[in-house]
Amino acid sequence: MKRTRVLLFLFCGFLCFAFAQQNSARLEAVRKHILEKDYPEVFGSTNYKTRIEGVLDLDVDNDGENEVVILFHPHYRQSAPILIYKVTTDLKVSRIAEGLAPGPLQPVTGDYLDSHTMGQAVDFELGNTKAAPAKTTLEEVLKTASKNHLNGFVIYDSFYHMDGRAGLPYLIDMRGVSVPSNMHDCSSFEFSRVNQIAGGHLREDTGKNYLAAWVGEEIYVYLITGASNQGLLDKKKWVVKAPRGFSGFLPDQGLTYKTDAGTETLSLK
Repeated sequence: MKRTRVLLFLFCGFLCFAFAQQNSARLEAVRKHILEKDYPEVFGSTNYKTRIEGVLDLDVDNDGENEVVILFHPHYRQSAPILIYKVTTDLKVSRIAEGLAPGPLQPVTGDYLDSHTMGQAVDFELGNTKAAPAKTTLEEVLKTASKNHLNGFVIYDSFYHMDGRAGLPYLIDMRGVSVPSNMHDCSSFEFSRVNQIAGGHLREDTGKNYLAAWVGEEIYVYLITGASNQGLLDKKKWVVKAPRGFSGFLPDQGLTYKTDAGTETLSLK
């Protein structure tokens, strides 16, 4: 896939979202950062065009400054569909290392590429990983992985996945998610497809922003309050059943959605 085709596809996608956003300069800065410095799915010299399915510009980590949250449709089974970008007032962009892959693990569909088949990935155990991955341990492993040019890192309860994608460190924390196999590798599953993302206040909490991801018949809700120096998110997660008649969040209205019964704001209760 030629680089020019990649650039054109992403450029058009971002332009569409920019028309719906009040501050398109921020989105343009993120677009340039992705294309020129930190394209999320490069193995070797191969670039694939990607699909951007949603963009949020809000204070998702509740630090008083907005971030840009992007919902991707990845090409690789080991890539997160949700990434978060920091944008300063002078439009300097940095990606938070940890991406989000909400939803249960799914059987392999054949719709995605696999970094293992390219000889660019390895799965391995590191002691008792269910007990071992304290934040300090994970940060140490991330440093070691980066030194060995293994930038993609996925944490499961029973094993780790590492791959050699180009760019800055890339982390997904899947601890607590049931692995549909007795094998300690990711050969038999892939991440769930995310229908939509939205962000804003809950009905019972108007003081903080929450990030919501609609996956199947469930909504995954995250409260993010920061990130470590290694890009590990300080987060809490809830899973709530999608309300009856739920068909998605209303555009530019936070966590408000419409059902047959009327308009409501998302609640954890």
